[in-house]
Amino acid sequence: MAIGMGKMFGFHFLENFDYPYISKSVSEFWRRWHISLGTWLRDYVYFPMGGSRVKTKSRLVFNLFVVWLLTGLWHGANWTYIVWGLMYFILITFEKLTGFEQKGKKLEPLKHIYTMAFVMAGWVIFRARDLSAAGEYFLALSGLAGSSFLDGEFFLHFKQNLIFLLACALFSAPIISFLKERFTPRSKTADVLVAAGFIFFLTVAVSYLIKGTYNPFIYFNF
Repeated sequence: MAIGMGKMFGFHFLENFDYPYISKSVSEFWRRWHISLGTWLRDYVYFPMGGSRVKTKSRLVFNLFVVWLLTGLWHGANWTYIVWGLMYFILITFEKLTGFEQKGKKLEPLKHIYTMAFVMAGWVIFRARDLSAAGEYFLALSGLAGSSFLDGEFFLHFKQNLIFLLACALFSAPIISFLKERFTPRSKTADVLVAAGFIFFLTVAVSYLIKGTYNPFIYFNF
């Protein structure tokens, strides 16, 4: 939204998210997710502490610990954010110490599944009211909360949001960039169709906001 509003006033803001959900490692996910925050912490915390160019692995681990503890605290004053940040500290430390990203090129589909599994688990912790509520979510997701893994409520929500879920899955990949590369130069007719498409999606987004229930800003508890 900030990029779009900036263009309306003649400003160009850099992209802050670069299709993070196509990542094949947790480290890559965080190079693509919230780029401005990651860049700031890298330039003003990680690099001044020595970054990865340190003499011992213990110092590297300490540097990563500080960065991810601060990342959690930056998001809010709640234990859920701290645990969420420390989870990423453990994962990224593991990947750096083992050279995870340089290994297993033929196993990229499995690496993608591994990455998304931890990212989704992280979002449960991030959005939960507290750690107890996060535990309840994980039990429900595992089918251990007194109901089956796929019950009637699941299928009800799945049917109600099927189109929305498909659109999210589709546009989390660089589909638009792919189409731009294949269909250039654009004609005036193409520009009109693109504008019509944006208006359609804007209308759909506004309709979801209007019919949605109360949804407070998640950083109010900081």
